[in-house]
Amino acid sequence: MKTTVALLLLFVYTVLEFVAYMPQIVQLIKTKSADDISLTSWLTWIISDVCYLLYVLLESPEIGVIFIALMNLFFVILVYILTMYYQKRGKQHLKH
Repeated sequence: MKTTVALLLLFVYTVLEFVAYMPQIVQLIKTKSADDISLTSWLTWIISDVCYLLYVLLESPEIGVIFIALMNLFFVILVYILTMYYQKRGKQHLKH
């Protein structure tokens, strides 16, 4: 029973994590603007997720948990890269 509840909680966490990134990613691509997004905040998330991934690799080398940690890191890095790209692009447009 405990394992079933734990797996259910992990599933809910995973779905909510991935769903939470989608509006930000869609907004960045749709508006092609990242003026109001903090790169420092997203860099902090990257560092946090790298630490979590390392913890998972050291303490719980289960493929499912590793996959979740990697996907979470992927989405955080994606938002960071999109934010950098659109912020840089926005500054270049202002110069012209």
